[in-house]
Amino acid sequence: MAEEYEASENLVDKAKADRASARGPIGRLILFIKQVIGELGKVTRPTWAELRNYTFVVLGFVTVVMIIIAVLDWAFFYVVQFLFTPTATN
Repeated sequence: MAEEYEASENLVDKAKADRASARGPIGRLILFIKQVIGELGKVTRPTWAELRNYTFVVLGFVTVVMIIIAVLDWAFFYVVQFLFTPTATN
């Protein structure tokens, strides 16, 4: 854990030094693009099994939320209909 903390400090120091050396807007843009490419190099792709699993988890979650919203919409509709429908008084 300490090694990761030290490594991130070194990255921060390097980024500050790079930013100080690139003072113009074009230099800062180039620095930003270099840093984005460097960060994208650290990204790992999920395996096919992980991708399939994550997809089903997201689809399941979306389905559950859709059902909850549909039930709440149905309940609110009937409550509003009950409250605002005039009743016949004799």
